[in-house]
Parts: sequence; structure tokens; C-alpha cells
Amino acid sequence: MRRHVCFVLAICLSTLQSALVSGSPAETVQQVQQIIAHRGASSDRPENTLAAFRQAIKLKATAVEIDVRTSKDGELFLLHDAKLDRTTNGKGPASELTMSQLKQLDAGAWFKEEYRGEQIPTLAEALEVCRGKIDVLLDLKEQGSAYAEAVAKTVREHGDPQHTIVGVRSVEQAQLFRKLLPQSPQLGFIPGPQEIDAFAKAGVETIRLWPRWLVDESLVPKVHRLGVKLHLNGSTGKPEEIIPLLQHKPDWLLVDDVATLMATLKEHQQNGKISAKLDQLIDKTGGPALVPGISRPNAVSFLNRDYKMLELPQELQGQPRYLFDGGSGNRVEITFKKPAVVFAAFEYNNTGAWSFPQGRSPEDHGWQLLSKDVYRGSSNDRLKDKPHFASIYFCEFNAGQTLSGLPPWWLCLAITDLKSAKQIPGFKAGTSGPVKTQPTFSYEAEATRPRPLQVPEFKNSQQWSQWQAEQRRVFQQQLVFPYRGKIEIAPVGEDVDRGTFRQREFAVTNDGQRIFRFFRLTPRSAPHKNTLPTIVCFMGHGKVNQILEDRNSYQHACAARFAEQGYLVYAMENVGMEPGGDRHHELDHLLRLDGYSWYGLLFAHQQILLQHVFADQSVNTKKVGVTGVSTGGLLALSAAAFEPRVAATSVQGIFGSMRVSFIRDRHRHCHCGAIPGLLPQFDLPEMALLVTPRPLHISNAVADGFSPAEAKRCIKLIAPLYEQAGGETPEFSAPPGRHEYAFDEALKFFTKTIGKPE
Repeated sequence: MRRHVCFVLAICLSTLQSALVSGSPAETVQQVQQIIAHRGASSDRPENTLAAFRQAIKLKATAVEIDVRTSKDGELFLLHDAKLDRTTNGKGPASELTMSQLKQLDAGAWFKEEYRGEQIPTLAEALEVCRGKIDVLLDLKEQGSAYAEAVAKTVREHGDPQHTIVGVRSVEQAQLFRKLLPQSPQLGFIPGPQEIDAFAKAGVETIRLWPRWLVDESLVPKVHRLGVKLHLNGSTGKPEEIIPLLQHKPDWLLVDDVATLMATLKEHQQNGKISAKLDQLIDKTGGPALVPGISRPNAVSFLNRDYKMLELPQELQGQPRYLFDGGSGNRVEITFKKPAVVFAAFEYNNTGAWSFPQGRSPEDHGWQLLSKDVYRGSSNDRLKDKPHFASIYFCEFNAGQTLSGLPPWWLCLAITDLKSAKQIPGFKAGTSGPVKTQPTFSYEAEATRPRPLQVPEFKNSQQWSQWQAEQRRVFQQQLVFPYRGKIEIAPVGEDVDRGTFRQREFAVTNDGQRIFRFFRLTPRSAPHKNTLPTIVCFMGHGKVNQILEDRNSYQHACAARFAEQGYLVYAMENVGMEPGGDRHHELDHLLRLDGYSWYGLLFAHQQILLQHVFADQSVNTKKVGVTGVSTGGLLALSAAAFEPRVAATSVQGIFGSMRVSFIRDRHRHCHCGAIPGLLPQFDLPEMALLVTPRPLHISNAVADGFSPAEAKRCIKLIAPLYEQAGGETPEFSAPPGRHEYAFDEALKFFTKTIGKPE
């Protein structure tokens, strides 16, 4: 049965050949061996339940991935989260309940009412449902030999070891399971790309790489060179997600939505010849991802929307086309290598998003009308309670010409060769063609053009110090919100025992009115007389529990983790992001008329907090570090820049030129980051020069709004001045993660700069 399913999948995957950038079609077909349903068919059924596994079998997935934990009485059960709250009607840590208690919980109603009554399954139950029908991938949520032995025993008694894949997270775990389940293949959930060699050497047959790591083009060839298989994770199963993954020739694919993945494969099976036709016409493409497709009723019109084509002329049905993200049409570029004709729909609503720049008609840009009011889609299907239609236009391109400059929203309905276009009623050869229009002055290009540093030349350290002092004065005057009342700080409630540390909340008031709060985390090991190295953690967008408690958040509870390492820690909550709401945009709008911003409040609060920190008798004032990711990273950098007593700074996820990153990639940033008065003299490279000569660590991951390349460019820009002022070039790390706090890198930096607590 498994060989038959893989053969069917191979046929489906062969249709993707013309869309692939690398690898021959035959190689790609032969490469994909497993389609893995993540926690079962988790988009259709409640995850990690027997219903999800049966649905995965029905959809012809080749494996299910399940998460294995141990109950209080030693039974193995399935649950992804450590806590019950998200996927059951229970509360708290799952492993604190017996299996009997876990069975009393409802694991289905949270997903849909019709699945009320689904239980948390045991590992044995799951294996028996899957045995002989589908492979099982074990995601082992615990460590230790007793746990491993219990898993192996259950697999031997209730499952099929040859068709049970063990997901291992360490070389030691791989070696242990090789002894316990020698027949079972292993998948390496490697913690980072640097572990590829070690896992392969340990005999792990398949390695998982996160898609975000694939920007490093050396990783996939390395996996293939070592003779191990490649596993990649998807989620939606949609073409825009799957096709880029297939470019890397994975052996295994994991998705939540198996049905959509299968539909994607089937669609591409139908599109095989059409994709080849596009390849014959297109020399290169630019801008957003373009995915081949066909025009027909009920076909998806955009990649990122559920909009469908409802009505279009018969002669355009079955024609090849490109799909792209709705709203990104102005970035589409297609250069032709042979004469071609593009058929498209414009002006489908009156917002201007479907219209050419400056309200120009399609004719002004060289397009000609094919048919009036003949296309209808589900995006704008009705107008004043009547069916709403768009007109269809065509434009003829010669070899070497490029399609570009179109509206953000337009619909590609067909791309054909000239001979095929002549068969379409209404098309007239030689009457259309791209018109060169006068380019509009680009304010974006002007705003992001390279500029020299806003730093004067210096002859000696005294001049440097004077410049720094003047910059701090100007920053205070221009950017820090001026509270006019009396500032007071008082503790709130009692200490909260967090195990390895005690947590105390403090409220800050202005003339008796609360303005913000912060938290002091004191390690249990703190000596009574000696002072401690201290780290001030500034939070990014989100809630304060993300740095205090939530290790699964992008901030990874970094404040709590530093306290666990023995540091005295302060954590500031961002006003406007208190529990239960988010009003930071409202605050930002209120303050901008006076030339301030939401960040102006944060800068003011930061200074109040730092004054309190340096007055704390338990703080070693010579060993104070500041850190944060995203907004917290900007706050950490500014804190160090304008408080000379800060000894070391770790800035994460936000270093580079604001001109380059925020303006060019503004769709990736919250608009609150356009801080009035920040530029030009307080761009981030200039701000970093106010930190010198003190040590500075910068960490930018690939998924950050500020790219590693941009961070490196700016570090290179400031390095000579940093060193001239007596400091060392800022340290740089580019962890292969998403937009998140890189704790290990920060801990290593602070251990070196302010020391490890004794």
C-alpha cells in the first residue's frame, strides 16, 4: 500500500517540473517519498487525536507526526503543548494528571463542536490505528532512558518498528534509540545547521531543515552530499509555499493541510503542459513569487486569497497564466524571450488599487480592450446588489521587452504566444504594446539613498566625548517625552516565588497617576551583601509575559532565563501593550502633533527605570547590561547610547539603517517605528557610535525586518570610528532562527563582558 501511495504522489509531483528552478523533473519525482500529516490531518480534525489520524489515512498521506508525553502514572499519551489549555478543556501541565484523568478531558470541542468527545489518545491507541495503514513519526517531547525505553516497548507491542520513525533531538538520543529500536528509521530534529554533520555521523537517516534556514544555500547540498534524506516543513500545502520547498528536492514534506497539498499537486498535474508553454515564452521574472496556473471558473485568482474566478470568456478558459499575491501586482516583472501576449483585468473597483498610476487608463499604458464587462470574480462579485464585471485588456510584447509598472491589484488571465492569441476573438495584432511612461519621482529612492554618517571628524577623544554629550542633550530635547509632574516609584503587592528567582512588580506614577510598570527578578542564589551583575530587558511588541514567562514566544522569556542564570534582572513593560489590549497606535497618534511619538514615552520610561536601577543597592553599577529584541532592541541601543553607565549592550533583530530597512521593507514593520525626529542624526549606526567604546553585540536573524546583510553593512560603516574611540568592533551573530530573541548568543556576550554571577 505504501509503495502504491508513493507512486501516485510521484505522478502528481512530476507536474511541478516546469515550475522548479533546480533539479530535473525525474530527480524531483523520485526524491519525494513521504507526505507527513502534522499532528494528523490537523487542519481538518483536532490535532493529535484518532480522528486526525484516520483523516490522514483517508487523504492518503504516507505518515502522521505525533507528539509523545508521559502522564503522572507513567502512561504515554499524545499532546503537543506541555499545558492542556489550548487543545482541551483542562488547565495546567498535562503531565501532572494520570492517564485516567486525561481521558476524562475533551480534546475535540476546541476545534469544532462536532468533535466534542474526542479524547487524548494513548501512544498505544494511536499506533494500533495506524499500523499497516500509515507510517508514524514520533516527536519525542521528553528525554531520558526510562522514557525512551517506555516508547520503544510500546512501539514493539502495538506498532510496527519498521514503519515507526523516531524523531531525535540529540546525538545521544539517536544512539539510544538505535539500540532500542534498531529497525526504526530516524529523523533528526537538529537544533541548528551546525549539527548536520554530527547527526549524519550518528546514523540518522533524515535531517529536518527549517525553511528559514534555506537562505544559506550550502545546507541542502551538504545534506545530500552526506547521503542523508532531507525533510522540510510546510503548513498550508498551497502552491506558493510548496513550490519553493520543492526547489530543494526534499525527500519528505510535512504539512497541516494534507487535502490542500493534494489539491495543489492535482492542479499542477493538470498544468504540466501549460507550465512548459510559459517556460518557452518567459526569459525571467522579478518581484513577488509567480506560480503557473490556468484560467477557468473556480480557479483561485490570487495566491494569498481565497478569491475564485466565477465567469470569464470561453476562449480564455484553459489558457496559461501566472498567480501572485494580491496587492503585489505593482512589483511583478516578466521579461519575454519570444513574442507573447498578456490578457489581464484591471479597474475592478474604485479604490485605485486596481488602476494604473495617476488614474491613467490601460490604453495610456499600451493595453487594448478585448471584451467589455466579461470577467467576474469572488473578490468584487457584486456592485449595488447586481453582478459586477471587469473588462479584459491585452498587450503584445516582443522578445526582450518587460511587463512592469502595473497596478498593485490586477488579474493575469492568460499569457500566450502570438499565434495562439490570434485565435482569440477581439485580439488584433500590432495594435498594442508596452508604452514607456515618464517615471514618477521616487520618494522612496530619495529617502533610502546611501548617506554618509552624521558624525563630524575628530582629532582626539575629548572632541569625541563632547560630541557624544551634545548628542545626548539633543536626543533628550527632541525625542524624549517630557513628563512635567513628580515621578515616584513604589512596589506593588508581594514577591512572587518563581522557583529559581523572586519577582516583584513596581509601579511608576506621575503626580500620583500610574504611567507604566516594571519588574525586578532576584535570583534565589543572590548573596545578601554582595552586589550582582544586572541585566535590563526591554520588551518588543507584545505582552510583558513574553519576557517573563512565555518561552514559546519570540522573546523566549529572556528576562526569566537571565534570572535563572543568577543575574539580577529588570524588565520594563511597554505602555500601551498592557494585558487585555493594545493602544500603542492610539498613543502614537496623540503625541505626533507635538512632535513626539509612542517611542518618546518609552524613551522617557527607559530613563526613569535606569535611574532606579543604578540607585539599587543590590546592583553592581559597573556591571549593568541592557538587551532586547525588535522594539526592545531599539530601546536597549538607545539606553546604552544615552546612559554612559551601561557597561554592555546586546541589540537584537533591529540593527541597520532605519532609512534602508524601515522604508524599503515597511510592510514588515509596525508603522509606529517611523519615529519623528530620529533621522538623520539618530539613525541606528549613529546611535551605536554613542555606545562606543563600550562592548556592543548585534544579532540579526534572516527573518528580522533588518537583514543580516544590512546589519553587517552598517557595522562595517561604523567600525573604524568605533575603534578610533577606543572600542572594539561590535560583535555580530546571525542565528538561523525566525524573528526571535537569541538567548544563547546574548548570554555568551554578557558572560564575557559583565561576568557570570558568582
